[in-house]
Amino acid sequence: MIFKNLIQLNSPLVKHYLTLIRDKRTSFSDFRKYVNKLAVLLASEVSKELDLRRKKIQTPLANFDGAEAYEQVVLVPVLRAGLGLVDGFTELFPNAKVGHIGVYRDEKTLKPVKYYFKLPRISVEKNVIVFILDPMLATGGSIIYSVSELRKHGVKKIVVVSIVSSPEGIKAVRRHYKNLKIYTCALDKKLNNKGYIVPGLGDAGDRMFGT
Repeated sequence: MIFKNLIQLNSPLVKHYLTLIRDKRTSFSDFRKYVNKLAVLLASEVSKELDLRRKKIQTPLANFDGAEAYEQVVLVPVLRAGLGLVDGFTELFPNAKVGHIGVYRDEKTLKPVKYYFKLPRISVEKNVIVFILDPMLATGGSIIYSVSELRKHGVKKIVVVSIVSSPEGIKAVRRHYKNLKIYTCALDKKLNNKGYIVPGLGDAGDRMFGT
């Protein structure tokens, strides 16, 4: 299945760590560790979205025309599972600011319920890129809400980062935001009647925090 602006990572390391976190025998401490490694790989891949500008420097031997990423990076994890991706991203983006979005899914209606939203101080007049971090893009409700809130605050450049996504979730997001870029490690088969991704990896938050 092909979706516009859906970028799926397919490197051997991604497949290796993805298999480990899918395994129900993996402990919560190992699950966290492997998610962090996937976060680093995802951060490296999404760095392609950063704009560069020329920067002249002096090496020990000569002048050099280099480049620097000049956009303000803002990480917005969707609570609580999105927190597991933050450390991996800050390894590559140490100057990134971090906001938080609290959304949970109503178990009966499968609709998103919002309870928290806080952004760091940013100047939308300057170059800002926001990465929404959510390991599981299932129904798409959390992502749709998150993008909507960020748009209200004037954020224009938004990229979604997930580990596992469902076709239903991608389609739902696409109905609202056709050109939104989404990076993921896997596009799974479907959602079950409880809104869980199949084959998926279970509840990412529970498995990450041992709850």
